[in-house]
Amino acid sequence: MTRLLRAAAAFIVATGVLVACGSPDRPTVRPSGPTAETEFGIARPYGHGSSAVWVLTPKRGEVRSVVVYIHGWTATSPFLWHQAWFDHLLQGGSAVVFPIYQLTGGDEEFVTAPYDLRDGLRTGFRALVKRDLPVVVAGFSVGGALAFYYGAGAGEWNVPRPRAVYSIFPSDPILIDPGLVHLSDPPAVPTLILVGDKDTTVGRIGADTFWKWLGPVPSELKTFRRLHSDPDGLWFDHESLPTTEFNVAMRRVFWDPLDELVAEVR
Repeated sequence: MTRLLRAAAAFIVATGVLVACGSPDRPTVRPSGPTAETEFGIARPYGHGSSAVWVLTPKRGEVRSVVVYIHGWTATSPFLWHQAWFDHLLQGGSAVVFPIYQLTGGDEEFVTAPYDLRDGLRTGFRALVKRDLPVVVAGFSVGGALAFYYGAGAGEWNVPRPRAVYSIFPSDPILIDPGLVHLSDPPAVPTLILVGDKDTTVGRIGADTFWKWLGPVPSELKTFRRLHSDPDGLWFDHESLPTTEFNVAMRRVFWDPLDELVAEVR
């Protein structure tokens, strides 16, 4: 073999190695900022702006599932009241993907939220070392509505399809998508919608809208649950979920259903 041919062969081999390590459809993703540690996990940021995402992985043990958590409007930090819930999930063997999907909280971001969510999810799943894990999506308020957009659009978005959907106090989707023209058919997976009887922020119009959209899904796969307040006990307004940071009784109401869905899909 001539020197030129040997050089060409070496180039082809080297190129093949590079492609195998970082193919165009699954490029290497590097953190875009410093990592942070919680009690049970390590949080790494990826991407920039409204397309950014945090990926939290357990410090110890095997990752057996992924929870995509889609936050409420402007609650873009995973280190506020979310952290206690995420540590619980990390301790149980789930990685958490937390898309940012917004920056300013301006009304114009309602329209762009699904696209920024899509971009953040693509980055987040590429960053996971183990990519073939069962996924559950949970969302709150605006995130509760966006959870359905992810569930319906996962195939088109080229991200893993969630095997269960958990929507907590979903907002009216007309803010995101007037006419629901960008909402595809519902996935036939276990789905739970929660509504608070004292929630005057979003009410139940979003929950009712999505429940109607879920019509083709078999009844045994979907649950609509209205939480009833007790004047001398738990009070289910729009701020009840954040109180799980310090309220053990509220944790049982909101955390247990997600634990059950995660256990079901594993």
